[in-house]
Amino acid sequence: MSTTYIHPPRDPEVAAIVEQLSERLATLPDELEWLQSLAASGHTLAEVRGISSDELDALYGVGYDLCNEGSFHHALPIALQLVLHAPREPRYSFMAGSCLQRQNQPEQAVLLFAQTLLLQPDDAAAAYRLGECLLAIDRNEEARDVLLETVELCRGNERYRRIYELATERLAALNR
Repeated sequence: MSTTYIHPPRDPEVAAIVEQLSERLATLPDELEWLQSLAASGHTLAEVRGISSDELDALYGVGYDLCNEGSFHHALPIALQLVLHAPREPRYSFMAGSCLQRQNQPEQAVLLFAQTLLLQPDDAAAAYRLGECLLAIDRNEEARDVLLETVELCRGNERYRRIYELATERLAALNR
């Protein structure tokens, strides 16, 4: 995370959410063993804590809005808490990966984009972002493979036209 001070979000409610979730992340190392046993049992942290999917969706909306504002630093604790509470939801891992990537932490973002693809193998955006992060950490052969897969996921799908173009450009640059 950045060592530069970043002003809290303007909305006091959002600022309180970000602060609370950031503080909870600080206790995460102490809770890892418990979280692993929870995952092994097939339950999610959200289920154990009684957090509904509507509540998770509302929190996702706050994080999504922060991302759209370019406030990735503030969206990150929200996204990471969502991943912890509902690890099988690909949009949460994608958001967390995006926040990390936008904060120049591609090595950590790789893990979250890879998780997104495990959960949703046809996610062209996650594949492209994974390829970008692999390039950023000089894992060019792996990046090439992921970008080739991205092109295949996009081929013939107008919705993914821009991702297709970006992935093809990255591949061309790699082949020079």
